[in-house]
Amino acid sequence: MEPNPNKNQKSKQDKRQSKQYNIDKNSSNKLKKNNGLPLKETFLPEEKKGEVKDKKNKIEEKSAKKEKKKESKKNNIINDSDTYNKKKEKVKDEQMEKDKKISDKKINNNSKGKAKMKYELKLKEVNEKENEVKSKKAKITVAEEKIKKLKNELSEDKKILDKEIESFNKKVKEKEKELAEKEKLLNQREERLNKVKEFSVPPNSPPILIGLENIGATCYMNASLQCLSNTKNFTKFFLFDYKKEEKNIMANEYYRLIKKLWKKDNNNKPVKPTSFKEVLSKENSLFAGVTANDSKDFINFLIERLHQELNEPKVNKDNNNTNEIDINNINQSDEMGMLKLFFSDFEIKYNSIISNLFYGILESKSLCNICKDIKFNFQIYSFLEFHLQQVNLYFSNLGKRPLLINGNQNPDIDLYECLEYFSKVELMSGQNQMYCNRCKKECDSLYSTKLFSGPNYLIIYLNRGKGAVYECKVNFPEQLNLINYLGFQNGPIIYDLYAVVCHLGPSSMNGHFVAYCKNRIDNKWYLYNDAIVSLCTKSQQYNDGMPYILFYQAIIRNN
Repeated sequence: MEPNPNKNQKSKQDKRQSKQYNIDKNSSNKLKKNNGLPLKETFLPEEKKGEVKDKKNKIEEKSAKKEKKKESKKNNIINDSDTYNKKKEKVKDEQMEKDKKISDKKINNNSKGKAKMKYELKLKEVNEKENEVKSKKAKITVAEEKIKKLKNELSEDKKILDKEIESFNKKVKEKEKELAEKEKLLNQREERLNKVKEFSVPPNSPPILIGLENIGATCYMNASLQCLSNTKNFTKFFLFDYKKEEKNIMANEYYRLIKKLWKKDNNNKPVKPTSFKEVLSKENSLFAGVTANDSKDFINFLIERLHQELNEPKVNKDNNNTNEIDINNINQSDEMGMLKLFFSDFEIKYNSIISNLFYGILESKSLCNICKDIKFNFQIYSFLEFHLQQVNLYFSNLGKRPLLINGNQNPDIDLYECLEYFSKVELMSGQNQMYCNRCKKECDSLYSTKLFSGPNYLIIYLNRGKGAVYECKVNFPEQLNLINYLGFQNGPIIYDLYAVVCHLGPSSMNGHFVAYCKNRIDNKWYLYNDAIVSLCTKSQQYNDGMPYILFYQAIIRNN
């Protein structure tokens, strides 16, 4: 609080009055002792006493005046004090009034402040919500723009996808058409064969079992001819459908021989194949004279020569040119393109009873180790060849079999192992590198070959090596299932064994060949040893010598 000036003034006046009172008291006490005169005056003369008295009166007058002034001042002070007090009270009241007003104002301000704070908080919340709404609206706008953009992109993608789907569907239709054409092509052999007449064999007729005389180291030829003679549809063709033509030298001679081997009124008398051997010697000097030869070489030559003579390539009627596809326009990495090229060529160039019966299709694939480019190729085959010694070594290196049994005996080999070995993937490196179209150079490559399509009649050659024969037992089933080894599942998949050429002797060029054949009339196995034909028991079937060439006929097809 501020100091009160009236209070200080009053305090000073009180002190002065108290001091004056003390002075007056002392003076009165002294005057009482000297009859109202100062002590010094008692010893003065009368004149002096009058002067002193006058002075005293003057002093008293002055004192009275002073007293009067003091009283006046005192009264003024009292009046001033009352005025001050009144003013003080008034100021106090005013201050109290002000304080009350201030308090009321503060109270009002506090309530207003709280309301204001609430309002500000709510306003802040509203602003935040508005900002949030604005932010969300902005995000929604951005999202809508993105959605619009995505819709446009999706629309474009849909158009592109529709075009791709349309193109894909078109390609699918083309490929389906190609596959249908391929199936049609593969079934043409069967269609042609269905036209071949069946043998008209009376019920309970005895089988026709006619041997072939050996006319000088011709056992390889005799055994092979007996197996081909027991190839049902091949023989049916020559017995009923073949028409002799002067240009078909080998086919004409084979036709005459088959007629003799299946002559009913021959009483199973052996046939001497002199004429056939003479024509064979003229057509291929390898078989001239009385030199021993290999059954595999003979069968391969005869089948190929008969195909050449009986083949009737298709010709385009418009320009008399074959409808060939330019290989330069085909990407070798395109499997379907290469397959289409192959079938187009196959359909035109291969049109004979041989190609319909004995030709299958191989697919080879090479993968470049550098650029990973894949190259496909397709080719025909008339027989499969398995090198038994290589098969044994391959599985021995894999740890699946011993190299030798008891140190000197080769372990048995299963025919399915031969098929697995045939389909293996091998690294072509060093001098065996393969040319890569993409790299434009010879590169290390992974190469594999598999059976794409099986023939109606499958011939398997078990190569035991030239010179000393590789002796081992080969386990082969009477019913062969190729479902796991074929790339194209439509066509023959299960085969039935019907003939086996066996070899006796130390080497392929030094020994003797016999044939085991399943007769198509009584379904029994017979041994054909040149001119002698004899019935076999189950235990005697193809156990005389080592199996050398296997003949299988397709009995189940996957359509």
